[in-house]
Amino acid sequence: MIEETDIRHALNQVIDPCSVAAGCAAGLDDMGLVRSVSLHDESGGTHVEVVIAVTEYGCLMGAPFATEAYKALCALPGVAHVDVLLDDRFDWVPEDMNHAYQARLHEHRSRRLGVIPVRVIGSREETAHNRKCGP
Repeated sequence: MIEETDIRHALNQVIDPCSVAAGCAAGLDDMGLVRSVSLHDESGGTHVEVVIAVTEYGCLMGAPFATEAYKALCALPGVAHVDVLLDDRFDWVPEDMNHAYQARLHEHRSRRLGVIPVRVIGSREETAHNRKCGP
């Protein structure tokens, strides 16, 4: 019998190209783009319904993500029917990313690229980030 973890694993094989461009590839689940998973047993197998999101209103990856998600889910044994829906809320925030992926991305940015984390708090005066210089 198929479980939600199987669905999320399959969806994580659909890679977000922006994560690749950032140098730290991540799938839909790690990116926090899988909003919900519903499984319903039917006579011929499992009916899978997933809701996926994009990171912002102008993202053009909604249709390609849905197509690749559909293919990945249809390939799973025991799946009889797949519905992939796009979330229209456009409320994704970086904190939606999987915590392990956030740590991996931070590691990549700080050590390999030499980029320090930047905090945006509210006003320009508040965005300064105190950090000891040197080794």
